[in-house]
Amino acid sequence: MTNVSVKKSAEEMHVELSDGRRMSLEDLVRDYERLLKEEVSKKAIESKPKDGETITKELKVGEWFRIDRNVIDENRDEIYRKCIEVGIDGERLWKRFESSNEIASLSPRRYTRLIETYIFDHNWFWTTVPQMGDMCKAVGDGMCDEVICDLELQMRICNGESVYDLIYKSDKLPRVRIIKLRNRMTGYFGGSADLGINTPPTSLYNGGLNLNDRHTNLKNYKDVPYAFRRVL
Repeated sequence: MTNVSVKKSAEEMHVELSDGRRMSLEDLVRDYERLLKEEVSKKAIESKPKDGETITKELKVGEWFRIDRNVIDENRDEIYRKCIEVGIDGERLWKRFESSNEIASLSPRRYTRLIETYIFDHNWFWTTVPQMGDMCKAVGDGMCDEVICDLELQMRICNGESVYDLIYKSDKLPRVRIIKLRNRMTGYFGGSADLGINTPPTSLYNGGLNLNDRHTNLKNYKDVPYAFRRVL
């Protein structure tokens, strides 16, 4: 919408559109929210797993990846050993794992013993972070946080991936994943092979956007949401 001017009357505020039509600001916001919901639903449907979905032991775009916390617990000593072998960066990663595991143990309803995660295929031009959150709710229980990301990494180690590769080698996944940190801010997880962003899979940092702000309409052209669902 272009060339919009705002005129305030004694009763209510109106906007004049570029085609000369006038409508109340309330009606305009209502139409915008309706169109936004339609767009979110369209994106979620286009990216939603198809019938006969696959649960994989290898992290892939468009497929559910299973995290088994029982397996992680059984391999705790092995995960520790592999982290420590890498050196100081491996020690830091292990401390991160310990913190996340403790949080998960204290919140069993959120972090069930079985969790599945889903990376969306980037099949849109742009979207917003609130829309990404709605897409995650459409396919599962919402957007992943940093605890689930650390559980994912530990599960990948249990499945045979190298701690050294996870810390130092470029992520092979095509896009950076958007997550919802526990402090309600956005986070960025992993790297982006499609865009030549050579960050490793363990990369996790604060995006600086408060997810409580539902009116944040910054356009995101390159990242994808990262969803999870509990398996009871």
